Amino acid sequence: MSDECPSCSSVGPREPESASDYRLTHWPIQIGLMGTTIPFLNDAELLVAADCTAFAALNFHDRFLRNNKVLIGCPKLDNGQAYLDKFAEIFANMAIKKLTCLRMEVPCCGGLTAILNEAMNRSGKEIPFYETIIGVKGDTLNERKLRG
Repeated sequence: MSDECPSCSSVGPREPESASDYRLTHWPIQIGLMGTTIPFLNDAELLVAADCTAFAALNFHDRFLRNNKVLIGCPKLDNGQAYLDKFAEIFANMAIKKLTCLRMEVPCCGGLTAILNEAMNRSGKEIPFYETIIGVKGDTLNERKLRG
């Protein structure tokens, strides 16, 4: 039985209406609702964002959604092992051009970066991997390339 959301197959991708249209181009976005073969991720730039970042980061849509497909989750409240297994399969199955982890500065959020890094190791793929850390007041504290 598939673990993906039943609504995935009924909601098609949405093309941006203009160059400044940074709304979601796909649904769902919750990591836990996705399967491991996700057609909209093929040849995509993937943003994996901690849940809180969309509320904390200034101009989230403009700064982070542009040109990215997004999946969201919480490494503290959700099942980290399930995330690790799922991302290892996603990375193995899909041709992802770039991976960005957007997380908060709080220690528990660092688990998201660790999960993605280990999932990439398990997948056997080398994807350019970036991390952006947002402070609890919404400022960008650090942006760095981790791999690739």
